[in-house]
Amino acid sequence: MGDDARRLRVAFLGLGRMGTPMARHVLRAGHDLTVWNRTRGKADALAAEGAAVADTPAAAAADRDVVVLMLADPEAVEQVLLGPDGVASGADPDTLVVDGSTIGPGASRRMASRLREHRLRYVDAPVYGSVGPATEGTLGVLAGGEEPDVAAARPVLELWGDPRQVRHVGTTGAGSAAKLVRNLSLGLALAGIGDALRLAATLDLPADVVDELMAAGPLGAAYPGVRQVLQAGPPGTAGFAVDMLTKDLRLCLAVEPRLPLVDAARQVGEAVHAAGHGQDDTRALPLWMRDAR
Repeated sequence: MGDDARRLRVAFLGLGRMGTPMARHVLRAGHDLTVWNRTRGKADALAAEGAAVADTPAAAAADRDVVVLMLADPEAVEQVLLGPDGVASGADPDTLVVDGSTIGPGASRRMASRLREHRLRYVDAPVYGSVGPATEGTLGVLAGGEEPDVAAARPVLELWGDPRQVRHVGTTGAGSAAKLVRNLSLGLALAGIGDALRLAATLDLPADVVDELMAAGPLGAAYPGVRQVLQAGPPGTAGFAVDMLTKDLRLCLAVEPRLPLVDAARQVGEAVHAAGHGQDDTRALPLWMRDAR
């Protein structure tokens, strides 16, 4: 893509809680932005700020240097890339596709292979962090792909990612693999905190003692967000929803079924969904575990 200061032509597909603030960084950096979302109304705010709005992924991808995806799951990514009116039918040869979705390494490699048939380049670059870091431009990014493609993607990735945390972790699929490992540890930590809070409640331990033990213990890295929810109540808008974490745990199990703790955490996530709290922030998951009847 040439010099980092070059004005890029970017398409951003998927304007959910994460995608919208990420796309906004493209506009604020002075690049030419076209957006698409399945529910068109979600593009209105960005349109008011200067983005063009396309009717299809193919139209969004036409005449772009980079096409960014931020979608929910492997099925959505495949449909948007390869379905009728998908990116592959509209993008020019050599267009770089940057997939910020979490879809698993197998799906990422499959997408890369299919896009090569259309002479398109592909980098899997899932992000970690929630809506706050997405808004601030301080997300972590785990990029997998060929070195020249990741280098070409970096000026875009650093629009929403902290440059110190934009990492090239390996060949195609490695970014998705690294994201699954990271979210596996998050799921287990949150479930572990939930079990600890439930046992502490059963044993009637004082809240200040429990707080001190959890903050200083092995699960302490995940505890500050849970403490915030304990003190202020569940957040009104999910930064990272329980349903999305549960999806990632299913992807882990699809790769390696012999993960009994991950399977247990998946079951907790599905129970939270069944209770009507799947869109709650993951930080609230331990509270649901503590209080579930």
